[in-house]
Amino acid sequence: MSLNTEKRKRGREAEAYFTVEAALLVPVVLCIFVMIIYLSFYLYDRCVMAQDCYVLSYRQSIEKGGADRAGKAAAGEQLGHKLFMLSRMEAGMSGGRKICVKVNAVMEPPLFGLDFFEKERHWMLGVEEKARKTDPPKDYRRVRRIMNLAAMVKKTGGEEY
Repeated sequence: MSLNTEKRKRGREAEAYFTVEAALLVPVVLCIFVMIIYLSFYLYDRCVMAQDCYVLSYRQSIEKGGADRAGKAAAGEQLGHKLFMLSRMEAGMSGGRKICVKVNAVMEPPLFGLDFFEKERHWMLGVEEKARKTDPPKDYRRVRRIMNLAAMVKKTGGEEY
């Protein structure tokens, strides 16, 4: 065989090798990228939900009154436009001495036909944040009253009390 035909033969073998490698490797790499993007959406949605739930519970805890219909509407309004790829989002708020905001949502995973996901084939996101009910003016008045009583006791030496 001549040297030129031998080089051409090796070149064709190398090209075929690269074609087979690319045909196997590109779909695997593409699936990995898609999964990374979906997982980053999941993480982003989870962080935004936790942050907004805490903000809502804090706002509701310093307002006069309890967790009412306006608070529940604010929860839907606060969370509605920031989240990606979620469906069946439910927001709830309960009042009392502690304000509790709960949000649940569903995210459909990529690669819908594969069975290595759960039987229901969706990812659940659930967040619950709490804040204690406070009344800053009332607390300030209480502290001032205690300080005044302490000053009176110090002034009189505790004889009247």
